[in-house]
Amino acid sequence: MFDRSKPMIGFHTILKNHEDVPAMLRVIEEGLAPRGFNTLILEARYQFTCFPEYSMGTVNYQDVRQISDACQRHGVRLVPLFPCLSHQSAEKRTSPYPLLRLHPEFMETPHMLDADLTWPDFCLHSWCASNDDIYQYVFPMIDEMAEACRADAVHIGMDELFDVAMCPRCKGKSPAALYARTIKILHDHLKEKNLDTMIWGDRLLNSLKMGYSMWEGDRFGVYPALDMENEVTRDLIICDWHYDWHSAGYPSVETFIEKGFFVVPSVYKNGENACHLWLHALEAHYLGKRYGWSGRLGGMLFTNWYPLNDAIADGMLKGMNGEAGDTNAFGADVGNAIFMTRPRLDVLKF
Repeated sequence: MFDRSKPMIGFHTILKNHEDVPAMLRVIEEGLAPRGFNTLILEARYQFTCFPEYSMGTVNYQDVRQISDACQRHGVRLVPLFPCLSHQSAEKRTSPYPLLRLHPEFMETPHMLDADLTWPDFCLHSWCASNDDIYQYVFPMIDEMAEACRADAVHIGMDELFDVAMCPRCKGKSPAALYARTIKILHDHLKEKNLDTMIWGDRLLNSLKMGYSMWEGDRFGVYPALDMENEVTRDLIICDWHYDWHSAGYPSVETFIEKGFFVVPSVYKNGENACHLWLHALEAHYLGKRYGWSGRLGGMLFTNWYPLNDAIADGMLKGMNGEAGDTNAFGADVGNAIFMTRPRLDVLKF
């Protein structure tokens, strides 16, 4: 199981191609390990052996084992991220990933398949939360990635869910209940494998109450799942992502600690915003100790949403060293956020 006895200093990245594995290894060896990172959340576009037809990239088992070996040499746990329920679309947001394309019976919005949409209209495909037949495919794929990573936890995504309770199976059902039920099914499967469960926290937040956008919080009736404790169990690890500056603070960190979760504030490519979030997270940590809340501030996660390659790795490593120059360059901005924020994390002691 995931070690919660010390703060998580984490890094998340997307890795699409076999050819980019050396870049990943450089980031581990030259960037993460020297700075005391202890967790890498790998969102790999993986070549599955259990279901090759559902693969989304060229990262294979041997590649992940090579990354795992590097992580183990430096005391870094490797956690696979497998997007569940939501974010089932490829780069063209109405074009679903192979699982839903080959099994349209699992789609929540099949009428939006390959729809020609222009922003602000969009569709992030999700799977039907009432059709449990999907797990005959999902569980083996998750298990394969977890085994390749030698993982003690799996990140199941669950973020930015917009289309829920819309298909014939789900219509009329509570969006919150459907969401909570999905978490429980996935959590229980992972627990049987002695694996902890991580999720992004945005769908558990009332965006109107907390002053967040519909991306950072929920506007579609999902957020009441936060109080469904039998399904959304308090042993979940919540990655509470906020990439923008909120002058009034980030009440979600406090909420998650008060509710009993191990919460990890998560940032992206703006160092000032990351430092601002961390300052407010420490306030929530103090309040939690002061009032005896059962949850805990669990560290920080730095995210990288640029698919990693040599150029991104070069910029990232320069940014981590404070040598980015143009901190708006791809990769350098992520590295600069780490450069600015990572030293501040050491004040958190368990």
